[in-house]
Amino acid sequence: MIVEIGALYFKSMINFKAENLQDFTCLVGLNGAGKSSALHLLDFISHLARGDVAQWLSDRRWNASELHSKIVSNSHIQLSARIKSKNGRDLAWTADFKSSSMICPTERVLDISNGEMIFSLDMGRYSMLLESGSRDDVTVTFNYQGSILSAFKEDAMPPELKEVKSELSNIRSLELLSPPLVRLSYREAAADIEIEGEKLSPLLYGIKGEARASLVGLLKRFYPPVVDFKVKQERGRWKKLSLIEEHDGKRVDVDATYINDGVLRLLAILAHSASHNSLLLFDGIENGVSPEVVEKLVDVIRTCGRQIIVTTHSPMILNYLPDDLAKQSVRFVYRSFDGGTRTVPLFEISKMAEKLRIMGPGEAFVDTSLSLLAEECAANDKAAMQTECHGKGKLRKREKKADAVNRGG
Repeated sequence: MIVEIGALYFKSMINFKAENLQDFTCLVGLNGAGKSSALHLLDFISHLARGDVAQWLSDRRWNASELHSKIVSNSHIQLSARIKSKNGRDLAWTADFKSSSMICPTERVLDISNGEMIFSLDMGRYSMLLESGSRDDVTVTFNYQGSILSAFKEDAMPPELKEVKSELSNIRSLELLSPPLVRLSYREAAADIEIEGEKLSPLLYGIKGEARASLVGLLKRFYPPVVDFKVKQERGRWKKLSLIEEHDGKRVDVDATYINDGVLRLLAILAHSASHNSLLLFDGIENGVSPEVVEKLVDVIRTCGRQIIVTTHSPMILNYLPDDLAKQSVRFVYRSFDGGTRTVPLFEISKMAEKLRIMGPGEAFVDTSLSLLAEECAANDKAAMQTECHGKGKLRKREKKADAVNRGG
């Protein structure tokens, strides 16, 4: 499970860190604060670990220079993530990405639990701690894209490194979900839906047995007339999606062309949340969904057994979270005094904690000016920085004084 992410010089993130991430995390904040950028960051890290950054940029119609912060100029983007392993170990991954070469020339994986360096890459050489306890020190003689971990075979890595690669590479995003693309037929097989909802039909084609029955049951909770879905493989292996509805005892086959956007969006989200990926990302989770099914949707995604991060502008989403969960999972994203994106648990802000004592999470959210809250958080950041700088200045003075005394002695 990914419990922390950080970035320096990625888009609006000049000094960004999100700590104590939960199984379910909800990002809120003003337009332009950087909520979507937080999802972009995670998706970017995932494609580094998969070694297909160039394709990722092409799919988004971006170029590599657009990843760099416009606020602070730097040739490298610094990235970090902390992972809680299945056996409880605390693993820290860090990397520098250089857009001119499309690789991470520096990369490390540290076991924070015991201070052991599991893997390090620097100056064209890597060192890997093997299961036997010995180290493999190797000069890099092969080409790779993104993270060098993407080039390693599973059986060549120790378990901890394998788990780090798996956690990072199995992040999946549906942040650009587009019903027109969800509707399309596709020829090739698919193990995942793509970022805009492409390849839903081949994904559903491959779902069988209990998993299929579970997905149909979930969809029926949201849209009772649905009794099944069907993916027909036509000539040329094109896979065509339709839903089977029942009205007054009669069954009707409804082609994806005529299924409304909201139902298609729900089907894509439900299929995605039933996947085996480690972390799922949804932008504007409430978009295109009828208000009466929002509560069910929140319940499904937060109990699906996957780690989920969503963004929302809707207080309804927050209202369907228990207070204790809202305290842990809702994070406020804002622009700080230096223009950089930062985040803090919403209900750890003193005024929000007070409101939560007498209001529901959604009510407290509606009752708050996010502009003023962002200004308050930015002012607190600036005060904390000034205090830290003052403390460092006093420390330097004491060190100089001690040096002078020592030289005099």
